[in-house]
Amino acid sequence: MASDPESPPSSQGQGQSRRRRKLSAIMMADVSGFSRMMGADEDATVDQIKEFHRQVKLLVEQFEGRVVDTAGDSVLGEFDSVVNAVRCACRIQEEQAAENAGRSPEERIQTRIGIHLGDVIVEDYRVYGDGVNIAARLEPLADPGGICISEAVYQQIWNKLDLNLEDLGLKDLKNIEHPIRLYRVLRVGAPVAAPSPLANAPPRLAESPPVSAKTSDESAAAALLRPASLVPLSVGAFLLLSPIILFPSAGVLSTGGAILTSVIAGRVWARRSRQSGNFLLALGLGIASGALWTDWSRVTNALFVLGGLIVAALGVGGRRSKDSATG
Repeated sequence: MASDPESPPSSQGQGQSRRRRKLSAIMMADVSGFSRMMGADEDATVDQIKEFHRQVKLLVEQFEGRVVDTAGDSVLGEFDSVVNAVRCACRIQEEQAAENAGRSPEERIQTRIGIHLGDVIVEDYRVYGDGVNIAARLEPLADPGGICISEAVYQQIWNKLDLNLEDLGLKDLKNIEHPIRLYRVLRVGAPVAAPSPLANAPPRLAESPPVSAKTSDESAAAALLRPASLVPLSVGAFLLLSPIILFPSAGVLSTGGAILTSVIAGRVWARRSRQSGNFLLALGLGIASGALWTDWSRVTNALFVLGGLIVAALGVGGRRSKDSATG
């Protein structure tokens, strides 16, 4: 890869390769059962893996990406477009499924694919960083012949590609500091067309892909019964009932319980509706309810209601902004 003329030179000195950062969609593809295949027939497996590398490289380039590395039975691809990365992954699985239909079970090649969108470091032809590491951690979580994507990828494709997606929830990944919400592609739809030669031309709205991404429908009750929600909800309910269970606290504990309950309910509401503004809307209602629980004075009542209305208004404004952006 040619170095970026605008990027600052690395500390390695003049004449050395340049290092730059960029946001990339990273696709990691790996053959399932490679060790078993090598144990059965090494020569035939090597030929199959070489053909697999060749086919994947052609598809990656067809979808405007590049193959960064091929090590053993794996292929690492980089894309500027998240949509193209997922389209390429779907095409890989479609073509492999078609080829496997004419093979015996022992000769079939099934691939697991993980895709993540993240900030990476590019130097020479190599790509480094958490973006690569996370994609590598997602790949083993995919089913053989399947695709696993991160929340960052999902947010970019859910309204652009016709896919069935299953929400796997937050997952802890090895050597990754924070949990990441993951999604599994349940069914690859109709054959995916590669970008046309005019793909770099300004897009027209009429050519946008159909909007029909679907996630697994988890009921609100099931979401609230998860330990991460149930425990703080129980604490909130206990605080709400503290004047009866414990002792009067001039509404302080009850107000805290109302706000805690609204926080948990708002989180569930925001996740299910995919509207982050709903969290602030629920929180605003919880804050405003402080006027009911305390009733200290007209001034404090007004402050509780005013604060709640401001937070709720921010939530409503956020919902409208998202609706107008996606509309």
